[in-house]
Amino acid sequence: MRVLLSAYACEPGKGSEPGVGWNWARMVAEDHETAVLTRSNNRASIEAALAADPQPNLRFIYVAPPRWLTWWKRGHRGVRLYYLLWQVWALAAAARAHRERPFDLVHHVTFANAYTPALVCLLPVPFVWGPVGGATRPCWRLAGEWGPRGVAYELLRAGRRGVGRWLDPLMRLTWSRATCILTQNHETKRWLPSSTRARCRVVPNGGYDARQLVRIPTRRGGDVRAVTPARLVHLKGVSLAVRALAAAGLADVELTVVGDGPERERLERLARQLRVKVRFSEWLPQARLFELLARSDVLLFPSLHDECGFVVIEAMAHGVVPVVVANGGPPLVAGDAGLSVPFGSRAVMVEALAGHLRALAADPELRSALQARARQRAKRFEWQARVAEIRTVYGQLGHA
Repeated sequence: MRVLLSAYACEPGKGSEPGVGWNWARMVAEDHETAVLTRSNNRASIEAALAADPQPNLRFIYVAPPRWLTWWKRGHRGVRLYYLLWQVWALAAAARAHRERPFDLVHHVTFANAYTPALVCLLPVPFVWGPVGGATRPCWRLAGEWGPRGVAYELLRAGRRGVGRWLDPLMRLTWSRATCILTQNHETKRWLPSSTRARCRVVPNGGYDARQLVRIPTRRGGDVRAVTPARLVHLKGVSLAVRALAAAGLADVELTVVGDGPERERLERLARQLRVKVRFSEWLPQARLFELLARSDVLLFPSLHDECGFVVIEAMAHGVVPVVVANGGPPLVAGDAGLSVPFGSRAVMVEALAGHLRALAADPELRSALQARARQRAKRFEWQARVAEIRTVYGQLGHA
């Protein structure tokens, strides 16, 4: 079968959405002749990866709008408008490729956003959309913890979701054209129109490459090492992790926060005020982050609305116990290998986080059992193992 994959974000050796695009492309190409629409900016890293590890079933179509039309884009500034323009040019490139040699299926993978349309749905072939997310909601009782910047962000995000859900005709076109919709979590499935639910399948989009895992001897006893890798923005809830460390009252627990962002200064000040052992590190390359995970015991991940939670999967693969908020993707991927925190007020969430820390610090046998369970559960998210998932989805469409 010939498959066209739409993957705006697609880069080898990366996490998050660029890693999703690259790894889903590799998975689909295991069984099918695959062409991937992606940004021209990704070309150098993709061609270097293909030179080192050729993929005979995989080719790329690089697309970029004219520079005179996109001169204003810098970094993250204007990325959403640029993405919509990119889709127009990507659709034109897809139509040309389809005329030259028809595709049997088109599958949009990234951006994985449930309230942004995918224009490749207009090709006259079956269309798979996702896994998409974006419908998880914050707990507004925590607004006092976010600061003005965080509140403004959440209001803007709620507005974008509302426009996409109720007013955008291109979204309705995307939904109506989708033969199958993959959602990253149950919240997104419930958010979509009821007319789409029969075509929905919950499939988290995260994964890891087992070849990249760091292997070190299992630690026995000693201080409990907790880690929180996250962008330092309000929605990652890092301040809750810092407060929980103080509330737990444990002298033998150290927290390492890995990441950068506008909240860093405030978080460092909070840690000093609470007199807790928190080490702040700038964001690490994936290999160094994996080394840190391999030496850690607990992942404190109080993200307030994460659609999947890549680092939860990566942490479990290294035998780290995930402690997550019961909202969105993290509790779905952690399953019974993790500990969850109820979605509520700051006091409720901080005490729940602190309680889990106390339990794990006091009971090495519990910690060891959960670490073994985490490694076992992570295996289902190893990229190579997920090829079977693609076969199931395509098989249900009659394209095994």
